[in-house]
Amino acid sequence: MSKWFRYILAIAILAFLVWYLAGRWEELNVLLELSPLQVLVLGGLCLVQAGGSAAVVQSLLGALEVKTSVWDMVLLQNASSLLNYVPMKFGTVFRATYLKRHYGLAYARFTSLFLYMTFLMTTMAGMLGFVVLLVVYGLGGYENKILAIVFAIAVVVSLLLLFLPLPVPGGQGKVRSTLRNFLFGRSQIAKRKKAILIASGLLAVNFVLTAVRLGIIYHSMGKDIHVGGYLILGALGFVVLFVALTPGSLGIRELVLGCSAVVMGVPLQVGILAAMIDRAITMSYAFVAGGVSAGLLRRRSPADFKPSQS
Repeated sequence: MSKWFRYILAIAILAFLVWYLAGRWEELNVLLELSPLQVLVLGGLCLVQAGGSAAVVQSLLGALEVKTSVWDMVLLQNASSLLNYVPMKFGTVFRATYLKRHYGLAYARFTSLFLYMTFLMTTMAGMLGFVVLLVVYGLGGYENKILAIVFAIAVVVSLLLLFLPLPVPGGQGKVRSTLRNFLFGRSQIAKRKKAILIASGLLAVNFVLTAVRLGIIYHSMGKDIHVGGYLILGALGFVVLFVALTPGSLGIRELVLGCSAVVMGVPLQVGILAAMIDRAITMSYAFVAGGVSAGLLRRRSPADFKPSQS
């Protein structure tokens, strides 16, 4: 039931946002001026980001001594992004099953990979967001302080989970087993400094590309802000994924980015609309590229898509 609650929550938040924007539609309608060329550029940025995310996975898999091809990881990244929009986060399950079937990565090692990548992403995004906020906007306003606290908490918690020495728990149980697997995998990845640096650099590039994507959307609406504001919003979009109360932070990301845009001097309704346009672009890419990628993977190995494998 808790798994379905995440979808109910996402629908409820999106319904509220749509209702909120509908009451201001006359004001917002004139701002919707994305050209076909801009839409294509935004889709191209999504493609580049998918390649970057695939390279991050490949780099960390290399730290676990699993060799993969970039193209295979790009197809898997796209297919997983699409499948994560179906119930029970099937994209993550599919990725884990695919890596085990084709590359021999045990589910325990996949857990380590997935958690390490999540904490590393949150650390990098939080650090970038906090530094830019401090340098460009300062901590004078109430909203600024809240945003700074959010970034600081994300960084501290993620760094502790990445590097704090923890005793390896014994005994039985799913939680203990998951923690043991994560700690072992964390230790294995931490020894590969080069892989971590490469993954961190690629993640930083993806944050910048998200900022560029938001910048194009804001520019099309005639609401340009300081380039640092786009970087903060881009980083915050990744930090929100750490919470994962809804699939892909659907609804929550739009609400948080809309509220945070107020710090940059953007009206709340404009910030929410921009975030929803960005979501529409990324979801469109996920369904198009994810559908093509899933088709290519299915053609190569139909057994991966059998219900029994999910």
